[in-house]
Amino acid sequence: MLVLAEFAFDFGSIARIIYDSLLPELGEDYQRTKTTLGLTGNLLILNVEANDIVSMRAALNGWLRLIKITYEMCSITLNAQVIN
Repeated sequence: MLVLAEFAFDFGSIARIIYDSLLPELGEDYQRTKTTLGLTGNLLILNVEANDIVSMRAALNGWLRLIKITYEMCSITLNAQVIN
């Protein structure tokens, strides 16, 4: 059974920074999942294909956590620059 998921995140002007930050993670080789990232304007597009629901859950947990952390770090960095 093939399980597919697609998410689109509108990150505004920091979409490119988040995309570039996550690209190195695509170099990891996973046997039961395939992940792609795309950037269309301010939209970060995450596509995950998995061989089963357990693999999908694990992949989404990892990718959504990485995206959240990257977004938070960009927000903190940008807010620090505005203060200074």
